[in-house]
Amino acid sequence: MPESRKRPGHHYQKPADIPARQRVKGKIIWAILLGFFGLLIAYFAVVSNYTVLIPATLITTIIGYFIGKKMEQKDK
Repeated sequence: MPESRKRPGHHYQKPADIPARQRVKGKIIWAILLGFFGLLIAYFAVVSNYTVLIPATLITTIIGYFIGKKMEQKDK
């Protein structure tokens, strides 16, 4: 007979007040929003210098993702 009775049980997880679909949208929306604004700011600052536009857009998109993630964790 297996010894599986000695395994620890699952921890209780309180159901979230905000649906999972809405929490996932927060990260995506913030990433897209800040990425777009970062692109606009970089474009008006350096016009069409692609060596600056692409990293600025990526950096602001990553920052937006982490802002959305922090917002979702705060709402849990």
